[in-house]
Amino acid sequence: MKGDLKDEAPVGADAGGTGSTGGTDGTREGRQRAKADFRFDDARLCFAFAGTLADRGTGTPFERLARPEDLVRWAVESGCTAAAPPCTAADLERARHLREAIHRTGRALADAVPPAPEDIALVNRAAAEPPSTPELAPDASTVRWRGDGIAAVLSMVARDLIALCASEHRTHVRLCGNPDCEVPFVDTSRASARRWCSMKTCGALAKKRAYRARKQAPER
Repeated sequence: MKGDLKDEAPVGADAGGTGSTGGTDGTREGRQRAKADFRFDDARLCFAFAGTLADRGTGTPFERLARPEDLVRWAVESGCTAAAPPCTAADLERARHLREAIHRTGRALADAVPPAPEDIALVNRAAAEPPSTPELAPDASTVRWRGDGIAAVLSMVARDLIALCASEHRTHVRLCGNPDCEVPFVDTSRASARRWCSMKTCGALAKKRAYRARKQAPER
């Protein structure tokens, strides 16, 4: 099927946590992950959003936010809102501009250089919008987010980047070691040796490719 990423293994829901999206990866258990499925594995909210443009390192990036409906789906699957918010073509355009500002800022953090002032200004404008609000479940076991629309969701994404920049983790931002990916991530491993945005995607793909190369190598 067009859009399938053949090298990726079936996955289920990923776990949430501090600084992560807490959503699911948009796939059903046992199904091959499709290229259009969003990635939330091991990612901060802001960088999961940056990952909605795939294959940045290739000549043909893949747009996961192709329609306003895709942005609505991301908002729900990320856990930023409990209900699908209305979304227009103008909302989608603003979201894409924010996404690229976040990606460029993540790259600047990874390279330890100052980000572009215009990117920071764009992030600050998005963060100035009222964010979604948390709602605790009656048994205090889960938290859901409720907001007034896409602007509230984008505010949460922008504020997550700001929180990252204000934390000690700003010096732990890396770019994925998969040259086709280039999605930023935060390396919180003890040895600071993490190479991939996620072991479930790029890490698994690198292992699979290395295994195939060993199998195809001539015996000495």
